[in-house]
Amino acid sequence: MLKDAYFLIDDCRSVQPENAKEMAQIATDVHDSIIEGISAIGSIMFWAGDNENYCDDQAKKDMQKLGDMLTNISRLASGAKTAQENLNYSLRRAQQ
Repeated sequence: MLKDAYFLIDDCRSVQPENAKEMAQIATDVHDSIIEGISAIGSIMFWAGDNENYCDDQAKKDMQKLGDMLTNISRLASGAKTAQENLNYSLRRAQQ
């Protein structure tokens, strides 16, 4: 199996309940900011494509860089969501 950025995310099993709530909010914030940033990148790309001074060679290089970055970011966003779910589970388990 090929490992990528998603596997950097901890499963949060060792997180103490008193830290889990704060960490779950951080995971939520990370996920949300990644999604908002991706949306902003899409807007920038749209307007850059409409610029007559943006040459095809530079556009191709930029698209390759963005594609690689977005592939990794999407996996990090998934990992942040998984971390949030694991932390919330840890909180529910601690309350029982």
